[in-house]
Amino acid sequence: MKDVTVAMVALGGYGNTYLARLFGNGEHGGFRLVAGIDPDPKGCRYLDAFKELEIPIYADLDHFYAESAASAGVDLVVIAAPISLHLPFTHTALAHGSNVLCEKPVTATIQDALQMAAAEAAAGGFVGIGYQWSFSDTIQALKADIVAGVLGKPLRFRTKVLWPRPHSYYHRNNWAAKLKTANGSWVLDSPVNNATAHYLHNCFYVLGETRETSARPVDVQAELYRANDIENYDTAAVRCHTEDGVEILFYAAHPVNENIGPVLSYEFENAVVEYEARDTPMVARFKDGRVKDYGSPFANEGKKLWDAIEASRTGAPLACSISAAMSHTLAVNGAQESVESILDFPDDLVRRYDQNGDELLYVEGLVETLGRCYDQGVMPSELGDVPWAKIGRVVDLRDYRHYPSSEAPLQS
Repeated sequence: MKDVTVAMVALGGYGNTYLARLFGNGEHGGFRLVAGIDPDPKGCRYLDAFKELEIPIYADLDHFYAESAASAGVDLVVIAAPISLHLPFTHTALAHGSNVLCEKPVTATIQDALQMAAAEAAAGGFVGIGYQWSFSDTIQALKADIVAGVLGKPLRFRTKVLWPRPHSYYHRNNWAAKLKTANGSWVLDSPVNNATAHYLHNCFYVLGETRETSARPVDVQAELYRANDIENYDTAAVRCHTEDGVEILFYAAHPVNENIGPVLSYEFENAVVEYEARDTPMVARFKDGRVKDYGSPFANEGKKLWDAIEASRTGAPLACSISAAMSHTLAVNGAQESVESILDFPDDLVRRYDQNGDELLYVEGLVETLGRCYDQGVMPSELGDVPWAKIGRVVDLRDYRHYPSSEAPLQS
């Protein structure tokens, strides 16, 4: 059986996670890493392995395809590059006959996601998007039960993810927390579009009618705030509705002094699906007293890579496609347009503390406020006692095909 050939794009950052699996694959085989692609790979922890195994590193994909004999027929290109580069890198790989596993989110804007889907259709290969929960046995089992009607009609999904991020997080690269890159490409980096993107995507994904699809949001309304001195927001409350009327409430924040989540509650007619912490299982609690344990959605986080390698060999469809990932992008784009501007938290609520030599800002009472929102299923402005809160307008997503949809995009 011929080995699947793999090229890895972007060797630092999250690329190291992929490389850890590619170089230390354990029982997994049937593939061969043939190249790394990175213009400045100093952030790669596996340079010695590249050198020892005589695997070349190229400055960019164009040089790889032009100069490498191994590029002829390379089966799979794994992309862990910045968000703004997902479309051009995917387009290049597809144009040269390679399949693609691209990290989340699919792109920054819906128009770029649509271009990526068109390139995939024209090339005939596949593009998978790396939302690892979508590939997990836990989420697949839950989704199968939802599709089969085991839990009854879906009603309301709530998710809360409060993850502290220090000053260095916003300066880890030249696009962190930016609306656009220096060259003018949209990036829309935020907690909802980056660190916690998996869990908003999952709300749409498990409601999809098939294994490879997601439910589509028809509207979105948001509250977006920041404590840090950044362009985009570091705190969000988002409300969406799907075509079937399911309400999705999502709360995410970085300027907090507690690490909480992902915590979720998916409400159905016959049961509630709950997930409370990383070390606990996802469970369905039925109204008749039954409990079903789906296991941990964090188990086997490398499955997306192994599935993409196997799909390159067999042609089998991947769990998370471009189409499935677009619902998250629609919600992110609409949330940005929901508000007139990002609101700064009041100065008298912002606190500072040292986190191992790195300053972290947090907002006094924010954990409690978002906790109450989650418990009550409301937005901060709807609590009635949060003076800094202001809700945005409802954005119709039913025929939304371009960000920004108006002449005047969000001002930071």
